Amino acid sequence: MLKKLSIILLTIFMVVPAMAQPEESCECMFAPRAGQWEFDLVLGQNQFFGNERDLSMTLLPNSYGQALGSTIGVSDADDQNYLITDLTQTINIGFLNTNNLANMIGVQARYFITNRIDINFMGSYNVNLQPGKDYIEGTVFGMARSNTTNAAMDPEAGFYDVGDIFAQKAILASVQNSAIGQLGSNYYFTTPNERINPYIGIYGQVKWARISAVYPSYTGQSVLTDVIDADDDPTTVDYADNVDISVFRAFGRAGQMLGFGGGLAFGVQYSLMPGLILGIEFSPVLYQYSLLHLQINGQQPYYASNHNVSVFKYPQLKLGFRF
Repeated sequence: MLKKLSIILLTIFMVVPAMAQPEESCECMFAPRAGQWEFDLVLGQNQFFGNERDLSMTLLPNSYGQALGSTIGVSDADDQNYLITDLTQTINIGFLNTNNLANMIGVQARYFITNRIDINFMGSYNVNLQPGKDYIEGTVFGMARSNTTNAAMDPEAGFYDVGDIFAQKAILASVQNSAIGQLGSNYYFTTPNERINPYIGIYGQVKWARISAVYPSYTGQSVLTDVIDADDDPTTVDYADNVDISVFRAFGRAGQMLGFGGGLAFGVQYSLMPGLILGIEFSPVLYQYSLLHLQINGQQPYYASNHNVSVFKYPQLKLGFRF
């Protein structure tokens, strides 16, 4: 009797723990489920217009009377003030700039409305503020002016000599903004290996880049203007005089780029472990419409547009956390 009881208890101790083990399901462990969130660290090429170093040069129009927009064009020498031959190469209004794939370009959030469908959002914003600074004139003592090698030094042109107190350059005040927003949705496919989750989706993008600049009140620059002696014949000019350029210059300049586009997304996610996802994504096809707007105070606005279609581009590497 005691032997039978021992066998029964031993059997219970062996069976109960086995029954208490949770039923493993690869679908539950690795595949996405409705109600889950996923946040992806996105690595790839920067999606802003151009880059931060040359954006001011490409978006700020020249205020010296050239054809508006001529400073952003690359064209034949004879037509450089009148003709833009390739807008995309000059201000880089395509989808990608020249940054490499290892750059962090943002964080993407996904919410799974079903086990197979998500909605996702990604956005980035950058702002740079540069305060203005007035020109500070130097002082000329003339200690070394007798040297013929320094005879061409001209304080009026911003050149000073040994022994003088040098001038300080003026700085253009500017505010630079760049932003991008993306909204999309993906559908996930089932595979025999539950760790692997391929998906296809659609998305839309909005891009914006803007720079506004204001000249400081004093830049040290001047222009030659004709001066007429009232006592003489008013039709004749006696001499020319230097007048501060701020009397004639339009102080405000601005430029902005707008981009609207969308495309298809194809990607594959691999679950390294439950909740830790490694993925790669690219766009089979995507379209973007870009609009350039340049403006100088008191002048007519300048608009230029561009259409761009790309196929099998836009690679991204993603490291995600799902919970």
